[in-house]
Amino acid sequence: MNAKQKLHQAHLQEWASRFTDQKASGLTVKQWCEQNHFSIHTYNYWKHLLKEEIVDQMLPDIVPLPAPTVATSVLPLEPDTHDSIRANCAIHSNGSTAMLTVNGISIEIDASVSEEFLRTLIRAVRHA
Repeated sequence: MNAKQKLHQAHLQEWASRFTDQKASGLTVKQWCEQNHFSIHTYNYWKHLLKEEIVDQMLPDIVPLPAPTVATSVLPLEPDTHDSIRANCAIHSNGSTAMLTVNGISIEIDASVSEEFLRTLIRAVRHA
């Protein structure tokens, strides 16, 4: 981490403390900002940056998965899948892409992805 990033992190920590202070004060954001000589714009700017930082730390990076060499156009669901899920799942393929629809959520996928990848994706979507 370079000096600029360290300074940014220090500012984020400082503002996280300020947000806690504002909330504990019982004052509105406007009142708190006036008392502490900050503009509401500055307050909201740092709140936005802090939220972005938290999201970046909590969500994993998106990692592309390598496409397998064998293409599959039909995916059987696992035996333990509930009938209601099975009834709400459809996969349509035009040869180069597949459209996966589970519980009203549609995702377009390259048709060459593996069955294991599709199983994992279905499990994730059905719990969404």
